[in-house]
Amino acid sequence: MGYRGFKLIDSGSTHNFMDVRLAQRMGCKMEPVKLQSVSVADGSELRCDYICKKFNWRLQGNDFYTDVLLILLGSCDMVLGVQWLSTLGTIQWNFQTLQIEFQLGNKRYVLRGLQGPKVKIIKQS
Repeated sequence: MGYRGFKLIDSGSTHNFMDVRLAQRMGCKMEPVKLQSVSVADGSELRCDYICKKFNWRLQGNDFYTDVLLILLGSCDMVLGVQWLSTLGTIQWNFQTLQIEFQLGNKRYVLRGLQGPKVKIIKQS
């Protein structure tokens, strides 16, 4: 049965990522990769030494298999980037409602994002 934890879908990420500590706890087969660094949103770079190939995870009751690079992630267990999104074909995005829709085979998927707190401007220059 595939992993069901918290996933972040990020169209700004070129690859898929999973938290290396989670991979270790789950006993995933971690294969070494040529040392590389991953640039993250705040401009810092994270070291990436391993990949987990064909990681099995679940979405709306269906299993998916995705290669994930293993790095230290802070706020989520897994980031699904363009590497996965590009396998979905046509995707319909609605950023106002934080909703993504796509179809694979005969199954239609509708994903809804979490609503976070509204941003407040404290001081404007």
